[in-house]
Amino acid sequence: MTQGGHEAYPDLALAWRERNGRDALQATGWAETELAELQGPDGDALNRRLALLTSEALQSGNEPDGSPDTDRGPGRLLQSPPGSSLPVVAGRFEVADGAVWFVPRFPFVAGMGYALLVYPSSGAGIAAADGTRQGPRAWDIQRPAVDATPVARVVAIYPDVDEVPVNLLKFYVHFSEPMSEGRAQRAISVCRDDTGEPIDGVFVPMDPELWDGARQRLTLLLDPARIKHGLVPNMEVGYPLIEGVPFRLRLGPEFRDAKGRPMAAGAERRYAVGPEVRERVDPAKWSLTVPDAGTLHALKVGFDRPLDHALLQRSLGVSGPEGEPVAGKGSTGPNEKSWQFEPELPWAEGRHRLVVGRQLEDLAGNSPLRVFDRDMTEADDGPDPADLLSADFTCAAG
Repeated sequence: MTQGGHEAYPDLALAWRERNGRDALQATGWAETELAELQGPDGDALNRRLALLTSEALQSGNEPDGSPDTDRGPGRLLQSPPGSSLPVVAGRFEVADGAVWFVPRFPFVAGMGYALLVYPSSGAGIAAADGTRQGPRAWDIQRPAVDATPVARVVAIYPDVDEVPVNLLKFYVHFSEPMSEGRAQRAISVCRDDTGEPIDGVFVPMDPELWDGARQRLTLLLDPARIKHGLVPNMEVGYPLIEGVPFRLRLGPEFRDAKGRPMAAGAERRYAVGPEVRERVDPAKWSLTVPDAGTLHALKVGFDRPLDHALLQRSLGVSGPEGEPVAGKGSTGPNEKSWQFEPELPWAEGRHRLVVGRQLEDLAGNSPLRVFDRDMTEADDGPDPADLLSADFTCAAG
């Protein structure tokens, strides 16, 4: 349906409502024919026609001069579709009870503005009678604000080392509070430590961002295609980092916690860059300090290189003389180069086994099963992975 050479849009009203026990955004004002079209037979009309962005993301990506719209009222017409790289709010659209609903994957952020974009039915921009192209319309709504006193801080950045390999695969950033999503791309930067020059293209674009279940740990993944030998990006551009050139990882105050409050402060960490690491994780190269039977002393394990901090929390365990799991607590040592295990009960006399999970990795993504940064054009003829998944030790009477 068109008006004056342009497609007509609904006259929508947005409201915060509860749907099936969850906060949701409700959009009413659709004609029955419009709702039927959105529920079309291909099942994808909702995702083609609708998108939800934060107002801040829409403005930063589509309004560089502050005035791209033909009007500023409800349902304002954008001159062009926003860039495809802008992060949309993660969640799903549904049609029910005469309305369109958006149910977020993560809670809406208090105090945050949101924009619902409705595209023409024929695609993201259609030709009008005068030859111009019509962009989507945007409806705005604001979440109620809460106490905006900053409380969230960065409490740790991993790897916790001074030097990383040039083929480093990931960082972990730990926050003191549960955080909201959608700001990492703008808040995080990498620059040379010697000149301050930005280093671009380091990270894989994250949509959605890689948060843990508590939303207090963010994983930053360096571009694997630039790390793996034999892939075109690696051959054409090389590693994201530069061997011998120290850099700084910076986290700006653009982050918001789950309640919409700004960060109390930004954070940064300096790293030197050493040679690449391209060999499997091999427990045979680790050192074990074995406790005496009948004691509660810790089993201490020293690694030949720093290992992945997050994977260390769930990749190591101990079994007893009969193959049964030994109950106890494991903890990671400084610089992720050691691990110790404290048993709940005194050690039994006899042979034990340090069990190594297949998922354990070092800083370059190498595991007991494979070298991550191996040449993809060559066969992997390393040692049998079955030989690399455990290390035996014997607790003897003192």
